[in-house]
Amino acid sequence: MNELTSLTVQRRALAEEVALHAALQRFVRVRLRDHHEGEDIVQETYIRLYDYRRTRSVADVGAFCFAVARNLVFDHFRRMRALPRQAELADDIPCTQPRAEELLDYRERVDILVRALRVMPPLRREIFLRRRLDGVAVAIIAADLDMSVAAIEKHCVRAVADLRAALERRGLPGGAAR
Repeated sequence: MNELTSLTVQRRALAEEVALHAALQRFVRVRLRDHHEGEDIVQETYIRLYDYRRTRSVADVGAFCFAVARNLVFDHFRRMRALPRQAELADDIPCTQPRAEELLDYRERVDILVRALRVMPPLRREIFLRRRLDGVAVAIIAADLDMSVAAIEKHCVRAVADLRAALERRGLPGGAAR
């Protein structure tokens, strides 16, 4: 008879556990409206119950579980409330990097200009690069090359015209060569 009583007690305890589990699921599901997150919270509730039971006894398992589940739901909402603010902040920060289309357009222009510089007469290319790339004054270039200032300016104007023409041949506006 002792075994029968023990078996009855075990069955009753199991039935109470199943009923508690179902009640916890409903309790959490109603508050979260997220089935997967609700399951995680119920599982975490049981983990905390079993961890607590290792060192102390629990007089009312149901009350303990519902209190833990309620606190876990509150924690979930606190985390969720903090996340949208971070996401909104991230959306408000402008990206300083060029878009992919801009980058491709830039690379295409650079390739066209480099090719145009390669086919340019060497003296015109040297004068243009020293003036526009290195920022050397026209008078200094003229003195170095033993040429007049007007001749240096004329080479620069022709170099810019060559670069614009190269861009326009490819269907791109020529203003970028300035």
